[in-house]
Amino acid sequence: MTSVVVVGSGAAGLAAALSARESGAEVTVVEATSTIGGTTALSSGAAWLPNNHLPLAAHDTAQRARTYLSSLGRSDEYGYEHEPADTAMSDRFVDEAPRVAEWLETKTPLRWSTLPVPDCHNTLPGGYAAGRSLEPRPLRTTPRVAALVRAALPWRPRATLTELLTGEAAPDLIEQRGQAGVHTAGQALVGALLTAAIDAGVTVRTHARATSFLGTGVVVDGTPLAGRVVLATGGFERDEALVRRFLGRPVPGLTGAPGARGDGLRMAIAAGAALHNTSQAWWCPTIRIPGDAIDDRPVHRILLAERARPGAVLVDGHGHRFTNEARSYHEVGRSLHPSEPSWLIVDSAHRRRYPIGPVRPDEPDPDWLQRACTLLELARLIDVPGDTLAKAISRFNWAAAAGEDPDFDRGVNSYDGVMGDPGAVHPTLGPLYAPPFYAVPVRPGLGGTSGGPRTDPDGRVLRDDGTAVPGLYAAGNVAAGPFGSAYPGTGATIGQALVFGAQAGRAAAGD
Repeated sequence: MTSVVVVGSGAAGLAAALSARESGAEVTVVEATSTIGGTTALSSGAAWLPNNHLPLAAHDTAQRARTYLSSLGRSDEYGYEHEPADTAMSDRFVDEAPRVAEWLETKTPLRWSTLPVPDCHNTLPGGYAAGRSLEPRPLRTTPRVAALVRAALPWRPRATLTELLTGEAAPDLIEQRGQAGVHTAGQALVGALLTAAIDAGVTVRTHARATSFLGTGVVVDGTPLAGRVVLATGGFERDEALVRRFLGRPVPGLTGAPGARGDGLRMAIAAGAALHNTSQAWWCPTIRIPGDAIDDRPVHRILLAERARPGAVLVDGHGHRFTNEARSYHEVGRSLHPSEPSWLIVDSAHRRRYPIGPVRPDEPDPDWLQRACTLLELARLIDVPGDTLAKAISRFNWAAAAGEDPDFDRGVNSYDGVMGDPGAVHPTLGPLYAPPFYAVPVRPGLGGTSGGPRTDPDGRVLRDDGTAVPGLYAAGNVAAGPFGSAYPGTGATIGQALVFGAQAGRAAAGD
């Protein structure tokens, strides 16, 4: 019987393990940390899977999805250029996404729901209004599985993304789920995949760090483990040397699991792999709340709804607006200055109506939230030019009062309203008039890197001459991403991880 060793236990790794086991291989998953799931378990669990089998995707087609990804390979609706996608990889993704979406419902306890969100650039040719982004329904697992799954972020409620977006995350329901041990979001996805893997006979090892590829296996904690190897270790964002080498600068706002130390990338480099897309990542704007940590390592929070709701703007260190604040977190993250903080600016009307990070409207102002009675005073506190900030806010207010944004078209794309306030006069636009004014530093961050060894569509790691490294496969954030520098829709990271994890596992078992 063929042996397959899967290194890493997020979406890509568990999909690879299931696929390899279904194809007849003896499969072992090795995870360097004490729990299963990595950054996937910390996420919303959403997966962008076009042309899927759920009702809202009934009018989607493979050709329409290909057209959309091709459009993103040129530029988006704002004129920002993207590094083009790998056509062979993106075509395979489109072909396999519906099969993998349905396969996971057949083989695991996972049940999908459709997220009520459009593609991030849905006005481009091939864009879709709603139906391509899926999320796991709440799931209760066995005590054994629950004990293995990485804990959710401590501030994340047991709610689905849909419940959070629509305001249906009732406190009593969240409390009931906690008491009953019901998982949501990324934990539900990991729990479903892990349940199926264990039931299928996959061996799962934690505290087992793989460090070297042998050609006929991998070294785990100093001991060789034989088998074909699927790298699914996640990105390299927690390794400062690799980040400086490939991203060119430190990234202050890390949001993912501490296990993303580049182990898989180093093994691929040592094996002679060709590298691609290594300067790319799943970017996001982040804020730092004192005391936030994962496994005793500092962690940032992704800045989501705060920037998209009425009465909020982002300015750079010179006091200028620089982006459509309601765009996808990936696009806003890419637009942030790499070496100096930007600032989220809100007025007291926003502060009294919406939470900012963990602080609810009825709670006292924390120390990390700058406050001033005037914009000029606030500018002095955050060290930006007062006149520039006042002019930027004045110009924004003049247009926002009419529900317009001539500078960055905020609110024009239907995606912009996803994180907005559906009960407001305009879901995402409103002036900042009411003192006091508040500021929060915002820094560039990422949920994971998206570059690494180039693979073929079946996950085989390739050399520079196009030949495959025998016995080595890769999928997920450890590998070169299939979408270039673009983020096509909510859940694109996990969607491609599931699809190419399944391809890599099947190829490793069958080659």
